[in-house]
Amino acid sequence: MDALLGNSSLMPAEVREAAGAYAESVSPGFRKGLLFTAAKREKEQQKRLAAWHTLQTREIAAQLEWHLLQLVRQWGEGLGVWDEAAETQLKQAFPAVSPEGLAAAVKPGTGFSGEALLNFCRTLAADIETQFRRAALGAGDELLAKLPPLLDGQRAELARREAALQRQARALAALAALDRAADARAAELAAQLPPRRTLTPGTLPEVRVTPQAGALRAAPVKPQPLRQAAAGSPAAGLAAGTASPAGGRRRLGEAAAVLDAAAELLRREPAMASAARSLAARAADLAGGRFTLALFGAFSAGKSSFANALLGEEVLPVSPHPATAAVNRILAPEGDFRHASAVVTMKSREDFWEDILHSFSVLQLAAPQPETWTAAAAELQVGGLHPSALPHAGFLRAAAAGWQEAEALLGTVRTVDLQEYRTLVAEETRACFIQGIDLYYDCPLTASGIVLVDTPGADSLHARHTGVTFGYMKNADAICFVTYYNHAFSKADRGLLAQLGRIKDSFALDKMFFIINASDLASDEEELQEVQQHVAQNLRAGGLMKPQMYSLSSLLALEGKTAGSRELYEASRFSSFEQALADFAGGELPRLSLAAAKDSLSTVRRRTEEWQEKARQAAGQREAQMRELEDQRRIAEQRLRLLAGEERPGRDLRREGEELLYHVRQRISFAFGRFFQESFHPSLLREDGGNLKEIFTACGRELERTVQRELEQELWATTLRLEAAGRRLAHAAAAAAAEELSIPAEDLQFLQNDKDPWPSPAKLECRLNPLDWPALWSRFKSPRHFFEGAGRNEVRAAAEPWMKESVAGAAEELESFLLDFYAGSVEAALSRAGDALRESLTEREAAITELLKGGDSAEHWHRLSGELLRLEEAFDNIVDNDL
Repeated sequence: MDALLGNSSLMPAEVREAAGAYAESVSPGFRKGLLFTAAKREKEQQKRLAAWHTLQTREIAAQLEWHLLQLVRQWGEGLGVWDEAAETQLKQAFPAVSPEGLAAAVKPGTGFSGEALLNFCRTLAADIETQFRRAALGAGDELLAKLPPLLDGQRAELARREAALQRQARALAALAALDRAADARAAELAAQLPPRRTLTPGTLPEVRVTPQAGALRAAPVKPQPLRQAAAGSPAAGLAAGTASPAGGRRRLGEAAAVLDAAAELLRREPAMASAARSLAARAADLAGGRFTLALFGAFSAGKSSFANALLGEEVLPVSPHPATAAVNRILAPEGDFRHASAVVTMKSREDFWEDILHSFSVLQLAAPQPETWTAAAAELQVGGLHPSALPHAGFLRAAAAGWQEAEALLGTVRTVDLQEYRTLVAEETRACFIQGIDLYYDCPLTASGIVLVDTPGADSLHARHTGVTFGYMKNADAICFVTYYNHAFSKADRGLLAQLGRIKDSFALDKMFFIINASDLASDEEELQEVQQHVAQNLRAGGLMKPQMYSLSSLLALEGKTAGSRELYEASRFSSFEQALADFAGGELPRLSLAAAKDSLSTVRRRTEEWQEKARQAAGQREAQMRELEDQRRIAEQRLRLLAGEERPGRDLRREGEELLYHVRQRISFAFGRFFQESFHPSLLREDGGNLKEIFTACGRELERTVQRELEQELWATTLRLEAAGRRLAHAAAAAAAEELSIPAEDLQFLQNDKDPWPSPAKLECRLNPLDWPALWSRFKSPRHFFEGAGRNEVRAAAEPWMKESVAGAAEELESFLLDFYAGSVEAALSRAGDALRESLTEREAAITELLKGGDSAEHWHRLSGELLRLEEAFDNIVDNDL
């Protein structure tokens, strides 16, 4: 508690400024304006007090309330004395900081600036912390008072269990004596039998050896390429020296066959129905999964060239005007989709018109009309535009040029050949109408199960669709961020890296690879090292502290593969990346899935051994267990209804989400200075740059878009944390219910799969209130005054309150949506958990009923356990031999 209180910061600069503003308003002689009456003075005081109170209570909630509640809760739960009543009582004991209390803290003569204000804020923060400390310690004393009766009950329960164990030990000793007597009698009778006669060899039929566990391994199914040249291509020959991701797929396929065999064994067992379904689901996941490799980077980074090097052929064209590029997926042929065919999905009319409206808005043009927008776009001039607006101008002109041909195709899906595909991708007048393309292409890479995704450039028109980019970051099995050797990191690049840095901790493995393309441009090794250090520095700035970096030349690699030249291929340095990718896709990633599957198989076998022991019990014991289960069922129904409607997980999620979103606002506020500097850059605001007032306004609009994008990116990253928190809280509630119902904790892995996808919001779009930038033009005066004088600080000081207010409003609006969304997901998860626990109890009842009827003998369960053990050994061989 001391550490928590010591690290809390209740008086950041924003709160101190609000406190100082109120202290100033109550100081003698305070005036604001010429005609300042007593009524106006009181109104101004109330306004400033309300602003201070809002900020102060927000800091107290974020810095103290939630963390102290968590601390006391964990301590109380560890002692076993925590309950909902204790939580409610502690919340009520926390001091409520009212506006009146804050006003009373400001004594006559309180300083409202400088050191005097700092001292006042320190004293007030200490008083608030003391009140919270007193409340927490008081709650601790009350919890300790509950401990003696609880301990007495636990001692009585332990004594009861000890007596039961002693009775069981005596019964086991008696049973052992009977076993010894039976063995002795059997030996006595065996001694009276005549000697065995030896049979003549050859009189019995040949006994064939039962297939061992190794025979249960499924033969690897090799993908049959539709184009035989792929296997014998120069690229395939060069790749022969590099480990292939196909090995991982083969191992997963063999493991899936073992799990399927285990599931088939269990399907007819009432006690193992959920286990059979769980194993079958894991088998399907192992056998049917693909490996998705997503490429990110700016347009000029050479992503298409890098993709071609991976594919081993020049498949993707390098577009000269790629500002509107769509998502390209390259995957192996399947079904009706033959080699070198592409499925092109066109934008819907609604989506296309939304893009048109957005680009007109960015360019500060009048709202477009369906009948006249093409003419307005065709006449668009790019002189004086902010650099971030140029892709929008290019999109509008390309769309206007291609509208007549593409209008009838909007909303359609069609299949084209490779030549048509290349034309569609390369010509911007056609590419700007495309939503996405799936290219089916047979080559060693796709035959190994890899789906290559070439995402739109970080600086493209589509970069505003932050949800699309985030979806690939979250769901791709591996990510490649490609940057060009001699290109500086753009603002869009830094935004992508920052997003990767935000979400990296949510990945089970480090799945990110960073590529420095065109490394052959380095004059020597020393220059290459300098570039690598520069890239590593930019990655660390984005929160990526230990990146996997590879310097290579995709052009040399492609040339080497197509010409069959090992010398060129080795000079490209491409093999080191391909080896790392193969190790990850064929080893590291499958290892996680195989380990989880192995745990499931072991748990199933132990459950069969448990039922084997139950089958050996006397009928009276099984009848007692049946009566106990029936009693448990009646209790369980009530407990499971409580689980489905349990409020605490959702409440905790909301509180945790509120804290996460508080920190989102804080991070954007801290980064505002950098955003401002990037948007109002000296290279744009020059005396010879054109109409400075228009450029100044364009810079302001770019600042608005930057803040908006940053908020959206932060919110997408927050969805990962909310999902993780929701899973954790739902699982904890389900585990607590399972413990109360005496359901083994390991059974929960059959009832809940951590890999089951949770729903995600379809979109998260923020709307910031625009600032009147022309009204701030008078503070600009000239580039010299702005950058060397006080102009920049004056404009920033005017813009920063707008930013904080707009971000707070947009965040609060989406906060409500996000918290409702994930609280609903928690409720759905609790409902599913209740159904699964109910099913587990039903299975146990059915199994014991079958035992009472004599349907399942101990030998039956022993045989089943043995078969599962052989399958488990086969599974171990797959894992041990290949990984």
